[in-house]
Amino acid sequence: MKAEIIIIGNEVLFGYITDTNSSFLSSELLKLGIEVLKKTVIPDKNDEIVKSIREAFDRADIVILTGGLGPTHDDVTKKSISGFLKRSLILNDKVLLNVKAHFAKKGIVMPQVNTSQALVPQGATILDNPVGTAPGLLFEEEYGTIILLPGVPTEMKVIFNESVQPYLKKKVIGKVILSQTIHTTGITESELYERLKNIRKTEDIAFLPLFTGVDIRVTVESDTMENARDELSKISGSITDKIDDCYYGSDNETLERVIGILLSMRRKTLSVAESCTAGLFMKRITDVPGSSVYFLGGVVSYSNDVKIKILKIKQKILKLKGAVSSEVAKAMAEGVRNLMNSDYGVSTTGIAGPGGETENKPVGLVYIGISDAKETYSKDYHFTGTRDIIREQAAQAALDLLRRRLLGI
Repeated sequence: MKAEIIIIGNEVLFGYITDTNSSFLSSELLKLGIEVLKKTVIPDKNDEIVKSIREAFDRADIVILTGGLGPTHDDVTKKSISGFLKRSLILNDKVLLNVKAHFAKKGIVMPQVNTSQALVPQGATILDNPVGTAPGLLFEEEYGTIILLPGVPTEMKVIFNESVQPYLKKKVIGKVILSQTIHTTGITESELYERLKNIRKTEDIAFLPLFTGVDIRVTVESDTMENARDELSKISGSITDKIDDCYYGSDNETLERVIGILLSMRRKTLSVAESCTAGLFMKRITDVPGSSVYFLGGVVSYSNDVKIKILKIKQKILKLKGAVSSEVAKAMAEGVRNLMNSDYGVSTTGIAGPGGETENKPVGLVYIGISDAKETYSKDYHFTGTRDIIREQAAQAALDLLRRRLLGI
C-alpha cells in the first residue's frame, strides 16, 4: 500500500512552526509496511487542499492530512473535505459532548466558537481525541482512504496510535518492512562509507549525517515478520561489527543514556566543569531519569575567577597557557573531581565564537579533559559552524570521550 501526507497550515508553510508530524507519520507508516510516496506542506486554502487530495489519489491508496481542524476561521480542512466529497457538515452530538467535557475538566465554559469542532462531514468515522477538542476523521472511499488528524503533535500522535494504527494494520496485507537507526559519533560519513562499502545489500543502508554524528538507517523488506527481523538483525550486526568504536546505540538510545548505564553498572560517579558549553553537557546528563545516582554535580566556570577560586586552578597556568588550553582542561577536570569527590571529572573549555579567536586559537577550538584515579588527560577538537552548533558538538564530543574512557577504548 502507498500513502501520501499533506500538512496543512500557514504557520508551518511560513516556518513559524516546525513540521514534526510528517516525520512521525512516515516512520510509523513504514513500520506497517506502507510506503510514503510524498509529503506536501500547503496553506489553509480550500482550493489548495482539494487540489492536493486529487493529485495524491493519482498515486496513493491512503491520504493523511494534519492540521486545520480547530475552531477558528482559518481552520478550513473539514469544509474542504466536505466539498471534495460533496457531503454536508452535520452537528454530531457525541463529539459536541466530548468537546464540552474537555473544557469542563479545566473548569471552563466552552466558548461558542468550539461548537464548530462538532461539525462532521456525512459518512465520516470519528476518531476520538482523548487529549484535545478536535477529533480525527476517517473516510473510506472507492478510490482510497482519507484520514484527517489534528495539527497539534501530541493530539495527532495519540489518535494515530489509538485509532489509525489498528485500522491500518487490518488493511495491510503482504510485505513486512522493518527499519533500525544505528547511531555513531566521532566519525565522518565518508569514513563510515569506506568501512561499510563491502557489506551486502548496501542498497538497504542510508547515511544520515548530523552535526553531532552520523546515523545509519537500515531498512529491510520481507514476506513475514520473522524473516524481516532475522534479515534486519544480520545486516545491523555486520554494520556494528565494523564500526564498534564509533557506535553507541540504536533507535531511541542516546549517548547520555548509554553513559548513565555504564556509570551505574560500574557504580561510579561523575562531576563536570564546563566553560564554553556553559552547562549543556550537564543538561544532557541530567536529561536521563535517575541520573542523580551517578551524577554528583558540576561547575560552570565561565570566568577565570571561578576557575581559580572554586576549581583551584593555579593563576600561573591560566596566565601562561590561557583559559583555552590542554593544561587548563586537565586542571578543570581534576579540580571538579576533587571538589565533588567523584570517580570521574570531565571538563570543556574552548572558543565557541563568533569572537574571541586569536592567531593560534581559532573559533571552534575546544579542549576536553577527563580525570579519574588513574590519570588525567585532554584532547583537542576543531569544530565548525555557528556558536550553538560548536557548543552542541563540544558537548557530544565530551560525552563520547567519557564513553570511550568507560569502555577502555
